[in-house]
Amino acid sequence: MNFKQVASFDNYMLANMTLGLLQENGINCHIKDEHIVTVDPLLNPAVGGIKILVEESEFEKAQALLKQAEENYVKEIACPHCQVHALTVEEITNAPADAWGKLKNRILYGQAATYKKQYRCTHCNHVFDELPLSF
Repeated sequence: MNFKQVASFDNYMLANMTLGLLQENGINCHIKDEHIVTVDPLLNPAVGGIKILVEESEFEKAQALLKQAEENYVKEIACPHCQVHALTVEEITNAPADAWGKLKNRILYGQAATYKKQYRCTHCNHVFDELPLSF
């Protein structure tokens, strides 16, 4: 059986909640590096966080489930600026095709491509790097 990483976390509670969601939906998965990060949080960047691994045959199903869960959660949160429930998820991948762009990313970020997730209010157009509190 081959497993593939579907998500990583720096918080063991979120990792276990996500694991529970996947297992409730019948997806064969497990957590890796939870104890290392929990015992010594300074090792989190070195090991790449707490990883959730799913069976390769169920990878797309797990990704779709996690994306749908996030979208449902984001719909419940009001924008702190305009108080409207209009937040959306934006995923930005910077994967340059040219050698100079890849080299720049390697030097600055340690990898050829970068990924960023942000949240935007479609009503007031305000952008958040992290989700605002829901209460």
